[in-house]
Amino acid sequence: MTNFKIKDINEMTIDELIGQVIMIGLPSYNLDSDYKKFIEEYKIGNYILFARNYKDTKQMQTFMKDLYEHAQNVTGSFPLVSIDQEGGMVVRLFKDVTFPASPLTTSATSVENASYITGSIIAKDMLKFGINLNLAPCLEINQDLSYPLVNVRGYGATKEIVLNNATKFVRGLQDSGVLSCIKHFPGDGSSTKDSHLELPIIDDAKENLINYNMYPFFNLLESSALMTSHCIYKSFDEYPSTLSKILLTDVLRKEVGFKGLIISDGMEMKAILDHYGLVDGTIMALNAGCDLLLLCHDYEYQKIALDTVKEAVLDGRISIELLKEKVERINKAKYKVIEHLKKNFNNNDYIINEEEHNIMQNIVDNSFTKILGNVPTLKEKTLILSSTTKVASIVEDEFDNYNLTKTLKNNFSEYDIIEFEKEESFKNKILNIIDNYENIIIYSYDACYNKTQLDTINEILKLDKEVYVISLKGPIDQKLFNNLKNYSCLYEYTPNSIKTVVKQLNKEIDLNGKLPK
Repeated sequence: MTNFKIKDINEMTIDELIGQVIMIGLPSYNLDSDYKKFIEEYKIGNYILFARNYKDTKQMQTFMKDLYEHAQNVTGSFPLVSIDQEGGMVVRLFKDVTFPASPLTTSATSVENASYITGSIIAKDMLKFGINLNLAPCLEINQDLSYPLVNVRGYGATKEIVLNNATKFVRGLQDSGVLSCIKHFPGDGSSTKDSHLELPIIDDAKENLINYNMYPFFNLLESSALMTSHCIYKSFDEYPSTLSKILLTDVLRKEVGFKGLIISDGMEMKAILDHYGLVDGTIMALNAGCDLLLLCHDYEYQKIALDTVKEAVLDGRISIELLKEKVERINKAKYKVIEHLKKNFNNNDYIINEEEHNIMQNIVDNSFTKILGNVPTLKEKTLILSSTTKVASIVEDEFDNYNLTKTLKNNFSEYDIIEFEKEESFKNKILNIIDNYENIIIYSYDACYNKTQLDTINEILKLDKEVYVISLKGPIDQKLFNNLKNYSCLYEYTPNSIKTVVKQLNKEIDLNGKLPK
């Protein structure tokens, strides 16, 4: 596909203008007849993809070719197509592509410029499918690396580390032709509530927010887009950032001078639905300063939002001038990627770049971080306890194509390797056999969410045994373990980190990573 069009705003109908300010999710692996009709009826111009839309590279190229052609025929413009390809545990393209390292991995690794390299590799993979907007990176600051909602999705514990690595990632994406979207403005790293499920309220003083939470956003204005947070920041406004004209227009646009797209977080999230409703929330978000509203999952909500905007434009609650201003920004964003799409989208069958795959593996290998004591070492009688993945938040995806326990058993069949179980009886099962072993190597994962895992590890640590604990999701659980003597961590549970574990046990790599704090 080489013919990419962008329709001038002055040639657009009201329906076409409205279709450009809504970005919808699609339900499956292809563009079915129902959604084709929906797109035709509402002139929908932009899309967000999830893991549910991705089967393999061949399917995705066909799907995206169909979507581009249909959307362009209906609206006169090619679509913005976005995904959350942050790296690590939050990825939507995960099979037959270079699996990208997590943000915290790229901060912790000893490989120079890892964040830029990761952004560039992600962009190249995205463009081959026509995906032109990455809803990344996260700019939340993870103070003391202790906030579970940020954890490995963030770049580190200080505003300087976050800004430095996020800037490199943004440049890696945009130099390679994909739009970046920094999120979630104005920064909700300290929140203990998930806005997918409830409405977080942040009480920090205004000066604190400006000098700390907002610092990375105010210093990364080169990003093509920014996503809002659904948190309320009481020192600024009584409304969530997504609905706050004070934050989005007065502060972000006028005072700070941000020129890029402002994109809402998902409008179906409970923080909006339960407290403001979709109708009022949609109108408030557009009038507050959002250019694009995300409607990710539900056809009925998507339809309500589109109908709401049209009614509000017709009765004057949203001005046509404001609508055109938003679409003009959207068009400017599309012009930034058009030449890159012409060169890269659907030109050839997708083939994994082996060199880039090896580069990414090297980034993860060199992120392995020793925090306390000695590195894990196999002895003649070693017991290995292994973890499996479990989604800890709604944005993470579960993948069925990798498993640490299975890989360890395939590579170290002479050792006893046991996977953690959920039942409380698991703890006694392990304690009853532990005297048979010289040492114990434990691979923990989200022990803060798993009582059986946490209790079992702490009971083992009470014993007069040589015990190594390795966290697969950063050092967030360290403070929960008692009597730790040997502790190290990786920053993701992915195909790459599983290979890293095997390499370390085989003494093929050293632990060269450093905590980003």
